[in-house]
Amino acid sequence: MLSPKVGGCMLYNPKERKIERNLLFPGPRVLANSGNWCLLLDSASNLFIVDVFSKETIPLPSLESIRSTTCSIKRVGDVVRGLLWVDEGRKDYVVVWFFDREYNHDCLSFCKKGNTHYTDIPLRRFVRVLDLSGGHEQGSSSFKETTRPFPMLSCYESCDSSIAVTTSGEVLLVESDPWNRTWFRVYKKNPDLKNPDSSCHTVLEVDSLGGEALLLDLGFTVPANDTLGIEPDSIYFTRHYRPSQWRGRDLDICVYNLASKSLKRFSDLDVINLMDARWFLPGN
Repeated sequence: MLSPKVGGCMLYNPKERKIERNLLFPGPRVLANSGNWCLLLDSASNLFIVDVFSKETIPLPSLESIRSTTCSIKRVGDVVRGLLWVDEGRKDYVVVWFFDREYNHDCLSFCKKGNTHYTDIPLRRFVRVLDLSGGHEQGSSSFKETTRPFPMLSCYESCDSSIAVTTSGEVLLVESDPWNRTWFRVYKKNPDLKNPDSSCHTVLEVDSLGGEALLLDLGFTVPANDTLGIEPDSIYFTRHYRPSQWRGRDLDICVYNLASKSLKRFSDLDVINLMDARWFLPGN
């Protein structure tokens, strides 16, 4: 999914290397996507999700509705970071927002279908697995921790890092090279570490995704699919430092094969003056 600086949005088929269709989003910015749905912010700072094919639109609570006990929210610009999950069948959805000071994430809030405001999630600098299926109470939702929080730390510091989840539910740490842009590393939690909370290196590097492909923008793996052009043991990537929206790095639309340690880029996109791009996997 390509977002040119002149506005609008278009779908690009990397297998055929051609533009499949233009999507009529004249003003809103695409902040996240899930299946056929996109999370959008318009020029009036209204938030909504929309099905890019049917154009069905669902309005969302404003960011000012966040109820937080750990931080206060004040609009100071247009840098907004969010994630979206949509159940295509039931049209249930979850929207999660990140807020930080100087690129250190300090606040996390979410809302689900039926909520009138966002619920605060305290952060602890660990990987946490949360169950957001709790019931509604006065327009908000509850959540619970399903596992003990755990750190995921590699021995490297000068790199960009993200968290992803496999189809089996395993959590992965993914590191990329934002400077030379030549490599990616993938790690899983070290199951033999006896005291991870006091360790500075808590993960094991892996050289395979079990035949799956990782769509890093979406944060999860999917089965490889030759018909769709989804290659096994590959990382589909678009931008370094996306979680913090650091403007100092440009787009890097590529596919990295973990087995061969090789990169494939799409030079035909260089002629398009892009503001952003995201890997897009349509739902059923």
